[in-house]
Amino acid sequence: MSLPQITTTGQHNQKSASADPQVARNGSQPSGNDFLTMMVAQVQNQNPLNPTDGTEYLTQLGMMSAVESLESMKKGLAGMNIGMTNVEMLQATNLVGKKVLMEANGEVEVSAGQVIEGRVQFDQSVDTAKVMVYDEKGKVVDEIKLGPKGAGMAEFKIDGDKLGSGNYTFEVVAEKGDNAWTQKMMIAAEVESVNIPSDGGTIMLSLKGLGKMSMYDMREITA
Repeated sequence: MSLPQITTTGQHNQKSASADPQVARNGSQPSGNDFLTMMVAQVQNQNPLNPTDGTEYLTQLGMMSAVESLESMKKGLAGMNIGMTNVEMLQATNLVGKKVLMEANGEVEVSAGQVIEGRVQFDQSVDTAKVMVYDEKGKVVDEIKLGPKGAGMAEFKIDGDKLGSGNYTFEVVAEKGDNAWTQKMMIAAEVESVNIPSDGGTIMLSLKGLGKMSMYDMREITA
């Protein structure tokens, strides 16, 4: 957020303004001391027949205090953001060589000969469940039947030879009695490396056999 530049409209002569180097600095944002110096110069050089109302000085002083408070808050938030980014980077680098569960929020690239370890977390037991597989056009190309499952983590595998190379999306459909619902699938994979953008963007995890996925899609560290 950019802060407004503070300017004064009071009259003062050139000698008074240039005598203090703090006032003579052009293009820099005035500090509290600069503001007080300018206000004193304004008082000294005001028209004695038409003096400035004292409330105007108080208003200007209040504006300067507000700007300084916002600037301090801005610096504090920037420092907090840097600290959080450093923590995320440290956590990400510690993931290399570990197995994680990633939520499949978008398309997953599948190659022939590849076997993907799928996971789904059920909060309750289900009478039946299946994984719907869609191609890039949104057409159903396969169903992976899981059958009845108890509450907890269910595991299954996705055969790349059966699907063929391409990009696919996955959706879990579960039923219990008259109720049916959908939920997202997770993928288990080993973290091979971490990509940390220099511009502070999203940290990406390079997963064995899957390519890159956002660190924010990670749901669990399994090993």
